[in-house]
Amino acid sequence: MGLPGGVAGAAVCHGTAVDEQAWIAEVLREPILQPCVRVWIYRRPALVLGCSARPDADLAERAAAAGMDVCVRPSGGGAVLAGPWLLGASVVLPAHDARVAASIPASFRWLGVAHAAWLQGLGIAAGAVPAPVAFPGSALRWSCFGSLSHWEVQSHGRKIAGLAQARRRNGVLFSSGILIQPSPWGSLCDALGQPREDAAALAGRTVSCAERLVAPAQAAALSQSLLERLSLLVGCANSGTPG
Repeated sequence: MGLPGGVAGAAVCHGTAVDEQAWIAEVLREPILQPCVRVWIYRRPALVLGCSARPDADLAERAAAAGMDVCVRPSGGGAVLAGPWLLGASVVLPAHDARVAASIPASFRWLGVAHAAWLQGLGIAAGAVPAPVAFPGSALRWSCFGSLSHWEVQSHGRKIAGLAQARRRNGVLFSSGILIQPSPWGSLCDALGQPREDAAALAGRTVSCAERLVAPAQAAALSQSLLERLSLLVGCANSGTPG
């Protein structure tokens, strides 16, 4: 299997959410002995569903009509619309790494704090929330960005980064998705058959780097700086940027 950047070390990968899920599956096939990190720049849109979701023919048809791939991630939670507006990160740690707490919510702390510090370094006011925060209005739990859970990251009360976790015998996956541009929430609603008015609610609950930064938010620069922070934090060698 020709995976972006192989399976070891740390790298920025230009690919799709399908590539990302293939990399995760491959890297977790064997026991994880050293941390590995990937930051993902998504070349095309994809609907990424939580592990409990069961995509049916109608969903696949709607997604295909919108030019979206569909894939299922190993972690739970609501749907994510990946694409050029989102930066993804995958950190895979040994099963007995000190950052893997007995409590799943507590295990997110280091990752949420790291993302908040990274955003602050960019000049964005951001903080990781230690407990779930309820937004006014309907729950919108079908969307990852419809709620703020343990140690996810907000800027002035609006979600900017979501987190996920999957535990396996061979290692533990921590994932994040950071909005670097406004997301086309209407496309997510259409693909999932949700009411179009939910798109406005999602837009009101979220914010992107581009909306908080004075200078343009460039995916290449943001991905490299995030990679450097995460790889330094987990002690992982930076192996570059595959095409």
